[in-house]
Amino acid sequence: MGWAELGERIKALREKRGLTQAELAERTGLSVIFVRKVEAGERNASFETLERIARVLRATLRVELIERRKGGRHGR
Repeated sequence: MGWAELGERIKALREKRGLTQAELAERTGLSVIFVRKVEAGERNASFETLERIARVLRATLRVELIERRKGGRHGR
C-alpha cells in the first residue's frame, strides 16, 4: 500500500467516525496541515504518528514486510 492509499483510508475512517481534520489533528497532537497532507498522500508519517492516528480512529495498524521480486528470482 502506498502513501496515497493509506491517506485515503485515514480520511475514510475519519469521516466514518464523524471527525473533521481539525478534530483529528487536535486529538493526535498534529497540525491540521499535516493531517490534510497525510490524507492527500502528500506527506509521509512515522510509525509513531500512524499509531496515534489509528488509536484516535479506533483502528488497527498493521505493517507487512514483503520481499521484492526482481526478475522472478525472489529478490536476487
